[in-house]
Amino acid sequence: MRKSLITLLCCAALLPPLATPAFAQTDAAPAEMPITDGQPALLDMSLEDLLTLESTSVAKKRQRVSDSAAAVYVITQDDIRRSAANSIPELLRMVPGVEVGQQQNGGYAVTIRGFNSRLANSLLVMVDGRSIYVSTLSGTFWDQLMIPMGDLERIEVVRGPGATLWGANAVNGVINIITKHSAAALGISADARTSTRRQETSLSLGGRLDDAVSYRVHGAWRRDKGPQEASGADMSKRWTGIDAGGRLDWEPDAVNAITLQSEYSEGQFDTPFTFVNRDVLTPGPVRVQTESDFKAWNVLGRWTHKAGENFDLSLQATFDSLDRSEFNGLTLEWQQVAVDAGIRWKATDTHEFNVGVGGRIMHDKLLGNSVLFSLANPLNTDRWMSGYVQDDITLIPDRLRLTLGTKLENNNFTGFEYQPSARLFFRASNALSLWGGVSRAVRTPSRFERSAVMSVTVLLPGDPQNPYPLPLYTRIRAQAARQPEVLVAWEAGARAKLPDGWALDVSGYYNNYSKLTAIEFASASPIFAPPVPFPVGIQADLEMQGSGKARTWGVEAALSGHIKPWWKVEATWSHFDFKAKASALTGALPNLLFALEGSPRNQAGLRNSLDFGDRVSFDTQVRYVSSLLGGTIPAYVSGDVRLTYRPSDGIELSLIGENLFKERRAEFTQQFFQAPIAFTPRTISVQARARF
Repeated sequence: MRKSLITLLCCAALLPPLATPAFAQTDAAPAEMPITDGQPALLDMSLEDLLTLESTSVAKKRQRVSDSAAAVYVITQDDIRRSAANSIPELLRMVPGVEVGQQQNGGYAVTIRGFNSRLANSLLVMVDGRSIYVSTLSGTFWDQLMIPMGDLERIEVVRGPGATLWGANAVNGVINIITKHSAAALGISADARTSTRRQETSLSLGGRLDDAVSYRVHGAWRRDKGPQEASGADMSKRWTGIDAGGRLDWEPDAVNAITLQSEYSEGQFDTPFTFVNRDVLTPGPVRVQTESDFKAWNVLGRWTHKAGENFDLSLQATFDSLDRSEFNGLTLEWQQVAVDAGIRWKATDTHEFNVGVGGRIMHDKLLGNSVLFSLANPLNTDRWMSGYVQDDITLIPDRLRLTLGTKLENNNFTGFEYQPSARLFFRASNALSLWGGVSRAVRTPSRFERSAVMSVTVLLPGDPQNPYPLPLYTRIRAQAARQPEVLVAWEAGARAKLPDGWALDVSGYYNNYSKLTAIEFASASPIFAPPVPFPVGIQADLEMQGSGKARTWGVEAALSGHIKPWWKVEATWSHFDFKAKASALTGALPNLLFALEGSPRNQAGLRNSLDFGDRVSFDTQVRYVSSLLGGTIPAYVSGDVRLTYRPSDGIELSLIGENLFKERRAEFTQQFFQAPIAFTPRTISVQARARF
């Protein structure tokens, strides 16, 4: 019976999903549509209506996605509801140019346009405008994002630099995860999903205190067996986590709005990895199962004031706290306070200014395992001050617009940074728009790059990176006076309305990176272990230096439209290529190549959504991802399906199949830790949603 069910779902996945055009996704919404709507409102919209929907992440103001001079894609509330995905990283797989790979227990590697890793350091991720980028380690912990999927309004994805408005570390892209206004989620919403490997449930309650004040509270729980070994055995113990939070929205009058939010999450999991012991007489691989955990909470307060159509301002303050322990010895205690103020002023018919200032303080305590790594200064406090100005200049009304701006930042470890951009938007006709831009962005070095000493790898004879007959014991030292990595990016794109309501969005880019982190050879010496009269190994001292250079280029495309009024299709494709070089010293280039080869050269996707009357919907997604790391991670084709039945108003039942084409597959592997490759298994799950 189980094999028959899997076969049926695999065949169904080959059908052509509901998706709005890549440049015509929805923005912040009015009240949420009931889940009982068999034909969601987006399907009833004309293409012209869809083009008027807005996003905020590109220009820090409401702007039609079709008018954006950037490569932007918005995952709508309807996309979220109809997807087979059970987490935010899984949702991001539908976006062209976004790379997603599951690795280890609960961990994901997510990036845009290259340089993927578990903590992809060139991608800025936010929740409701609050950065969740942990600058101590330069990246985002995706496993801590446990917001119930039903509480998500949309996810805005900007491919390419966003540093002019969002600052350092928004190098290759910006992802802004936006939750629902509490007035759009009144009542009780319950969600439960279970399979043989994963169980999760969430509950949200929304209401009003009076006509001007609304609230929403939520709780979520998840348990997951995690990835598997190549043999099919479980790689680790179960991942368990809980999340709870609340939001209060107050609109005392027509021009002011106040939002207060807070969230707490915690999780426990174990992380398997393999290292080579440093016993110079008997070196060899050692497999360990490390117990890990995290506790995180945050608070956000925001006030917005709209004085008129031509002027509004906002003030936002956030506090984040994280305690995290991993790898039997790495512990991080991290707190960050940030304050930002912004003004949008349409001074004339020609000039619209966006101006802001901000500051943040980050304090951390980072302790390492003395065998694997240690830090020169476990306690640290970093400070940033910043300001930005951007001018949207209308050269020809409704046709030609030039956007000039820059972000100016100063911090206590790299000093002054500037991040300018220039973007041009041209509407050639009602059916075609063109855009292009050039930007400069920087990534500030992590604490590891500034103060760590790491001894995480021993390369045995026969390893591709060790041409010597003796074991190579590596020790990597940080560089205290590190400068930031720098990107100069050139981008261009086109959006076209095609006959019969179809739409095409194409973008291309050329990125020139300098001062990239590269592992440079410093010195080597033989290792003696009495009474053995000859060397038993080689001690290689390496340094992390900003000597690397790379160029990347690529193209991303999305085609969407209706085959029938009840059948919508979206096809996506992206290509990525690169060339890297380092200094004359040996050792740096393999490190850079590994970082770049962790990205697929080609990705393609096909989503279909079909509605059969008001009660039944069927959604499929087929994706192709090319190989990584010279074939270490093979190419794969994945198929996901979701069959949904709505027996009555407020009730939704779904049968979901994920990764149907193969029993299990590898998607990513660690860059520096010799972790065993994790395999993502095929799963079948059932889900029930209810709203009262």
